[in-house]
Amino acid sequence: PVAGNGFYQPQQPPQQMQQPPYSQLSGPMDTANTSTTTSTFIPNPNKPVMSSGQPDFENEPPLLEELGINLEHIVAKTRAVVLPLERFGGRMDAEVIQDADLAGPLVLALALGGELLLGGKISFAYIYGFGMFGCLSMTLILNLMSEEGVSVWTVTSILGYALLPVNVLAAVKLVLINVLLNLQTLGRFLAILTVLWSTMAATRLLEQGCDMRDQRYLIAYPIGMLYSAFVLITIF
Repeated sequence: PVAGNGFYQPQQPPQQMQQPPYSQLSGPMDTANTSTTTSTFIPNPNKPVMSSGQPDFENEPPLLEELGINLEHIVAKTRAVVLPLERFGGRMDAEVIQDADLAGPLVLALALGGELLLGGKISFAYIYGFGMFGCLSMTLILNLMSEEGVSVWTVTSILGYALLPVNVLAAVKLVLINVLLNLQTLGRFLAILTVLWSTMAATRLLEQGCDMRDQRYLIAYPIGMLYSAFVLITIF
């Protein structure tokens, strides 16, 4: 524009309002935004750490404990099977019996299959088939007779540990009867003894672990039939 004196005067741009820096702003909206962008690290108190923040491997639990394998319970159950009578083996703790340990039964089942394989018979399918059917059937029977529920893993663990006498029979048959002697009468006698041994061991563990002493004779009958099947595939 031209002024009244005839000289040209340039138009100055409008001055913009200067905003205060972000640090000077305050309000509920700003505090909400800052609170959502920040996070707090809470360490796990159960995990051992060193002063530098690295895991302390020296104080970590053993590998068997992390895998759920308790050697003391394995030894206690094996001893209860070897000595099935209560006057010799004593009374076990119910917590030890109810421990669903499957390491021992799996080893005994594989050992039985290996012993039969050395004798020229491939019986792994029969072992796992009889074992699975027997464990599921016994779990159903025990839950029908027991006031409290019985876990299928507890029944599998107990019936699996009671396979130890069948393993002994397979080893005796492999070495003594097939190699040194050929006596069918001795094999039948050992077969009957093995069925009684396994049945007494499994019945004792179930009646103590599941509090079923009054029903011990009722649960002994199907258990005896189950181990008779294992003995039949062992001696024949």
